Amino acid sequence: MQKRFLPGLIFSCVICTVLSCSGSRHAKSTRLPGNWQVQPIIVDGDSKDWPTPYPAYDEKAQLGYAVSNDKDNLYITVETGDLATQLKILREGLTVWIDRTGNKEEVTAINYPIPVSASQGDRPARQKATAGSGPQVSGNDGVQKQRLDLEDKVRAAWKDAKEFSLQGFKSCNLQFPVVAPDSCGIVVSLSIDADNEMVWEAKIPFRSFYFKPQVTRADKGKAMSICFETTGMKRPAGQPGGSRGSNGGFRPGIGFGVGGMGMGMGGGMYSGGGRRSGQNTTDIMEPAYKSTKTYKKFGIAYVE
Repeated sequence: MQKRFLPGLIFSCVICTVLSCSGSRHAKSTRLPGNWQVQPIIVDGDSKDWPTPYPAYDEKAQLGYAVSNDKDNLYITVETGDLATQLKILREGLTVWIDRTGNKEEVTAINYPIPVSASQGDRPARQKATAGSGPQVSGNDGVQKQRLDLEDKVRAAWKDAKEFSLQGFKSCNLQFPVVAPDSCGIVVSLSIDADNEMVWEAKIPFRSFYFKPQVTRADKGKAMSICFETTGMKRPAGQPGGSRGSNGGFRPGIGFGVGGMGMGMGGGMYSGGGRRSGQNTTDIMEPAYKSTKTYKKFGIAYVE
């Protein structure tokens, strides 16, 4: 009897060993590379602490971005040189979703800047231009004029980017002024440099959202994901093209949209600057009317 069962027992052991090894190889393959931050990022809206150029770029969203971490904090930055995208972000907000499991769950988010309505002083000029009254500037002169006008609008809106709000964190899901730290220790900043590049930065302590206060060797390579979400501005009346994007984004006091999304995956190298030319004024403003979502999946880095 023992001799009869011995070959079967040996075969079962071999199969278990093969499956175990295969499972181990599969587990190792799920570990993703990450970027270890040797020196803590100074969150001041300056890209000097980040790689040049930014390592990832979503052409549809006109956004360059980078992610890194040390044992205490996750660091995130976004950059765009496209004026229409800058205006969209300043008026409609930028939502950065963080999924600690590496999936695409939209539970934990930073919304900065908080969406604001267009100023009353901006509306009459926009209505006058679309109605066709008064002398119209066309060609390259028209493009340059609108670009200068956009720069003025962006810098005016930038002055109002003074608050951010949080969702899904452990103990700090409120609205905060940028100049005052919240109870979780989250710090955000947004600035426009001399080259008209908008730089968005955030430092997020792991203790505010992760499974434990600090990452360790056991966390190395574990998947995490972020999503950069923008919401398109309302297209002026009478202008051809689609309407405002359907995904509502993060709206404090209004809720979160769950509609369609324009998803872009970052890749390649980002040279900065964004879109800087166009054939007419509609081309220059077109990115402002589009809602986008950009997903980035990465691994947690760890160095002894």
